[in-house]
Amino acid sequence: MRVFFVIGLVLLMSCEPQLVDDPIPLVTFNPVVINLSLPTYSKLRVDGGIYAIDNIGVRGVYVYRVNSTTYRAYERNCSYHPNAAGSTINIHSSNLFFQDPSCSSNFNFEEGNPTGGPAWRPLQRYNASLAGNYLTITSDVIN
Repeated sequence: MRVFFVIGLVLLMSCEPQLVDDPIPLVTFNPVVINLSLPTYSKLRVDGGIYAIDNIGVRGVYVYRVNSTTYRAYERNCSYHPNAAGSTINIHSSNLFFQDPSCSSNFNFEEGNPTGGPAWRPLQRYNASLAGNYLTITSDVIN
């Protein structure tokens, strides 16, 4: 009887989702200050606008404008198997969400939360603070 109990317990535990994965890498960088009044950053002057910065973080950063006072800065390194060679998010062709084509994980723009695929953690988010027309992004991780 004990043997069946132990076997049943092991089988039950093996059905639990295993929410473990490699830690998301962190690469510190000097603060980046964006002058939103410059034409280069015109996409960030409208709600839902996105701009890519390639030379910071692990694989670059996407800056997303939620509204006139709120911006998000997301690491482009996918949160699912973040050390894999192709683990990089892109903007889906629909322009409605982020997607990692290598694992098919999807993430929403608003919070960087997973909405599909195997990813279970949100995208790593960096601090983005607005002062007047200047948006500063630092390597301080929010989540």
